[in-house]
Amino acid sequence: MTVATIADVLDRLGYRNQVMHSRMRPVAAVKPIFGPAFTMQAVPQPSLVTDPYAKEMEATDVMPSGTVVAVSAGGASQAGLWGELLSTRALARGGVGVVIDGGVRDIAGIEALEFPTFASTIHAADSYGRAEVMSFDEPIICGDVPVRPGDLIAADLDGVVVVPTEIAETAIEEAAIKLAKEHEAQRLLKQGVSVRDVYQQTGVL
Repeated sequence: MTVATIADVLDRLGYRNQVMHSRMRPVAAVKPIFGPAFTMQAVPQPSLVTDPYAKEMEATDVMPSGTVVAVSAGGASQAGLWGELLSTRALARGGVGVVIDGGVRDIAGIEALEFPTFASTIHAADSYGRAEVMSFDEPIICGDVPVRPGDLIAADLDGVVVVPTEIAETAIEEAAIKLAKEHEAQRLLKQGVSVRDVYQQTGVL
């Protein structure tokens, strides 16, 4: 199952704005991820608060197994909100990856952990005095797409797509059907069949 295939199916189901902005790119331990969203919302925080990281630590300590961490930085891109230590804890909780519309750091450490990470930027600065997680497990906007807790997130080299919970079963079934058609189209193309004829036979391109 690929992000492009899922995006095509969502288009045909009338959900045409589910692919996150192109700024959301794989930055560490690059491999596909797929799972329900566990959300965090961060905001710019220029103050040196007395209890930094409190909500971020609380969230990471309760995230359910099998989930994809989805973080909205609220425009705070000049800090690394996520790094090696949070990745370590997320892995221990059974997390399958992180998608953050904001900064990440400790790229070498995350690579060593093999924790798939997609982000809009890499930034070495600490989030303390720059950004703060204010809430979690609530609806957010990530990569310009609404994400609710439990919505499915798929990410690969093509980008990140969000599948709303209410159509998830239908979308995944249709994506599997389309993927089979794509494999058949590829087989025909390798045999020398023209692109137009392949499209007429399979309905995919």
